[in-house]
Amino acid sequence: MTTSTFPSSDRRLRCVSQWGSLERNDEVVVRRTDRAGLEVFLPRARRHDWAADGYRSNEEYLFWSRKVCGLACLQSLLRGWTDVRMTMGELLALALERGCYVVEPSGRVRGLIYRPFMAWVSSQFGFRCELVERTPIQVSSREVRPGQVLIASVSPEIRDPDTRAPQRGGHLVLVHAVEDGVLRFHNPSGYSHNSDSAALPLHVFERFHANRGILIGAPRTNSVLRDLPSGG
Repeated sequence: MTTSTFPSSDRRLRCVSQWGSLERNDEVVVRRTDRAGLEVFLPRARRHDWAADGYRSNEEYLFWSRKVCGLACLQSLLRGWTDVRMTMGELLALALERGCYVVEPSGRVRGLIYRPFMAWVSSQFGFRCELVERTPIQVSSREVRPGQVLIASVSPEIRDPDTRAPQRGGHLVLVHAVEDGVLRFHNPSGYSHNSDSAALPLHVFERFHANRGILIGAPRTNSVLRDLPSGG
């Protein structure tokens, strides 16, 4: 099957690409490795305006753009629920300072690490966070409503819903609505046709889901929250 797209009930929650623009997403390669893992990367074929995204070099952009799916979800929430406007580079610097990512001596990156991320976005942006662990999507998705979303851990292969025996986890998407057994989500690394408000039935999404994530509620005191939609 293929994903379909249809508008979010909350038009403020725009999809943000971890690669800088949704048009670049089609260039992203997701492939299996010999060790039954996955690698996600962007070929160097076409240069990107990395400085506009707040990166210090093209090399930094190419390295970190593979890792910042969670920060792309955060950027969507900041733009939709608050007046905060920060580049990806600025968010990344803060996330590293707060221990949301750890770069090991080998160069391997651990993260996004949930608990320091939750502490950071709660203290700095006023978001209300709840950790979700060992919980199927059929359960955690019941908590998705106007003003509350789920950053869900899925396989990067979710951009190709027909993938057989996909890996679970390794990538983060923003589930912003559930309706009649169908999830609506922004995929920071999907194709250009199925990144923004992609839709998948729960049972299909479940194949890619790692049964973990973070429920995030909008700050109660921000004036942006007036006129939240009443329907999911």
